[in-house]
Amino acid sequence: MRIRPASLFGRTAMTIGITLAIFTVVSMTAVVYFVMIPMAKRSAEDFAAEFVDAAHLLQDHPEEEHAAIKEELLSDHGLVVTNHEHSAVEQSADTPYLIYFREALTRKAGEELPIFADDVGPMVWVDVPAHGKEYRIGFNRARLGTNPPLATAAIVGGGALMILFVSLVEVRRIVNPVEKLSKAVREVGRGQNPPPVEEDGPEEIAELARTINRMSTDIAEMARNRTVMIAGISHDLRTPLTRLSIAVEMLDENSRPELVAGIRRDIDAINRLISQFLEFSRDASESCPVQVDLWKIVASLADDLRREGAELNLHRHDQPCVFFADPVALERVLANLLKNAAQHSGGEPIDVELHCTEKAVAIEVCDRGPGIPADKIESVFRPFERLQPARGTSTGGSGLGLAIVRELATKHNWTIDLLPREGGGTVARLGLPTTCRFALESAAKADAKGAGNVPAPA
Repeated sequence: MRIRPASLFGRTAMTIGITLAIFTVVSMTAVVYFVMIPMAKRSAEDFAAEFVDAAHLLQDHPEEEHAAIKEELLSDHGLVVTNHEHSAVEQSADTPYLIYFREALTRKAGEELPIFADDVGPMVWVDVPAHGKEYRIGFNRARLGTNPPLATAAIVGGGALMILFVSLVEVRRIVNPVEKLSKAVREVGRGQNPPPVEEDGPEEIAELARTINRMSTDIAEMARNRTVMIAGISHDLRTPLTRLSIAVEMLDENSRPELVAGIRRDIDAINRLISQFLEFSRDASESCPVQVDLWKIVASLADDLRREGAELNLHRHDQPCVFFADPVALERVLANLLKNAAQHSGGEPIDVELHCTEKAVAIEVCDRGPGIPADKIESVFRPFERLQPARGTSTGGSGLGLAIVRELATKHNWTIDLLPREGGGTVARLGLPTTCRFALESAAKADAKGAGNVPAPA
């Protein structure tokens, strides 16, 4: 079980709480040991002396003066003197003060004196000897005016809560800007262009916000420049390619048919590469999410690939699944995954599985190719990266297929995993957030009605 919080706020709050608890324990120990205990002992000494002095005062004066003396002891010291027997039991020393009081009485009287308490009522009694005679002297427990448990609770509880509240408010004041910065960085990492973060608060936080804002602006500007540059280069390249295509069509195929066919293949390959470059540089921020049927998209792409000679087996494990996503981006991702599997399956059938439950939405493309080494999985997502011999130049392409997949998945908060397949091969798993999945009942109704795409709700 994990006890340490994961968030900055939780860790800071826990640190403050533990530090405050240790500080309170140390402070209370010091106050009790160096202040309260000495004061309690001194008070017990003085109070015990009053009991002994009262007994001797009564013994030294005649009986007719005792009434006045008792009245004076009651009014001045709160002591009650009686000769009557009370229904009392010996009082256990249940408070630190009574322990000190009993010890002080023993020292003053020269012997240990019993302490009694009424069965009912707040009175505490002591039989104090004086020159062979005993006087029962008592006091009201409320006279002490102390309640250590309540005092401790007030000091520890009240002070701790006040300090903890103020500390948490201050921590929240610092953590809130950090959370906003973290959100902005995540959006930048997904290729989005978040609004500028407020550049206020402590100097360090404000400087970090300014840095992130500059970084976001620079990245957005570089992305726009990259798009414009690649679009310009692609346009400039396609113009001479078009002229070459026209020139090839005008050639005499009977004279050099192999040469003409080779030129056509090269022109088609260059056009495909240019299309991939444009696809990689395209901005996903202009996407428009709508309701789409995942199974229909998978089936449509599979039909296109079958016409090219690939063999695919489709498996739907759950009910029809209506999902809220950008259909263009979703088709681009799935098309690249399917083409990648077809290129490296070695002619073996490709299995495509759709999982759509309340806990997980995923599309798995499973091939029987040579597989990808575990230490090379991350590298295949880099642009222009191709593995040898499994993903070699013999299969064609520019090495942008999986890079495009990762780029689009990141921008749309999807996940891409390349996993080893049991029996050999690779499983390319596209994970989609379940929050964008519609209920199975809604999906079934939409599938039954044959409803088209519906614009996203506001």
